[in-house]
Amino acid sequence: MTWIEYLLQAAQKSKWNLELWVRYLNKVIQRDKILLSKKEIDYLTNCEELTSFQRVFLELALEKETTPWEMTVGMSEPTRSIHLQAVLQELKKE
Repeated sequence: MTWIEYLLQAAQKSKWNLELWVRYLNKVIQRDKILLSKKEIDYLTNCEELTSFQRVFLELALEKETTPWEMTVGMSEPTRSIHLQAVLQELKKE
């Protein structure tokens, strides 16, 4: 299975679930590396299989130091999960 296939399946399973989408992205976006090629990123950020929110979140999660990047890499760091919960609460208030 390629990363594109993996993320397309992930997009379907997590269509309206931010936390689940972040968990899937954590497999390919890590603090010290991104496992996606430029070609894969271009495809995913332009494909119609992802919702517009998923595409935008993916784009932002690829940029170091953004909140989506912090949320994504933080998924594999237990001490950071509290931060994710705080961000999710803020998003729910809006």
